[in-house]
Amino acid sequence: MIKDVVFDLGGVLVDLDIGRCMEAFRSLGMPKVAELLNPYYPAEMIGRLESGKISFHEACDEMRRLDARPDISDERITWAYGEFLRGVPVAKLRQIDRLREQGLRTWVLSNNNPVSMEFVQRMFTVDGKTMEKYFDGIFLSYEMHELKPSEAIFRKMIDASGMQPAKTLFIDDGPRNIDTARQLGFAVYMPAPGEDFGHVLELAASGAWQ
Repeated sequence: MIKDVVFDLGGVLVDLDIGRCMEAFRSLGMPKVAELLNPYYPAEMIGRLESGKISFHEACDEMRRLDARPDISDERITWAYGEFLRGVPVAKLRQIDRLREQGLRTWVLSNNNPVSMEFVQRMFTVDGKTMEKYFDGIFLSYEMHELKPSEAIFRKMIDASGMQPAKTLFIDDGPRNIDTARQLGFAVYMPAPGEDFGHVLELAASGAWQ
C-alpha cells in the first residue's frame, strides 16, 4: 500500500506557461535569456541557481551580461521569471487534503529557487491555507544543494522523511526524474502536460494502486 506521495511542483501542482515567460524576457530586451528557459533540461546557469551555488542576484548579473542589458533591474527579471508560473488549481489542493484525511503523508521534491518559491507560496493560499499545511515536508533543491535527477537528492529526502520507496508514489513530469525514482524503487507516475491525475491519487488513497 502507498503510505507517502511525493509531488513535483512545476508542471505537476503548479501550472506553467513557458511561452509567456519567454515573451516577458524578450520584452525586456533579453532574448538570449529567453532561450535558456527549459523546465526539463535547465541551462547550466539555471542549474547553479537551483542548486544554491549562486544567489538570484548573481544569476541576474549573468543574465544581464548575456544580453548586454546592465540597465535591467533584479525586480524586472523577477517579474519576467514569475511569468512562468500560472497558479495552483484549487482542485489539486483539495485532492491533497483528501490524501491526508486518508492518513497518507504528502511531500514536495522540487528543483527550484528562492524567488520562484515566493510566487509559489502565495499561489498555494488560493484555498485559504498556507503551503505548509498541505505537506509533511518540502524538499527544495537550492536548500539541499542537489538537483533532480541525481540519486543524492532522493536519498537525502528518504533519510530526512523516513519514507520507504516501495510504499511511496512519486509524481513528476520530468522523464529523467521518473527514471531515477524508479531505479530507487519508488512507484512512479508521470502526468502529461495539463493532465488531471486525480484518479491516480484516488487509487493511492484507497490502497488500490498497482
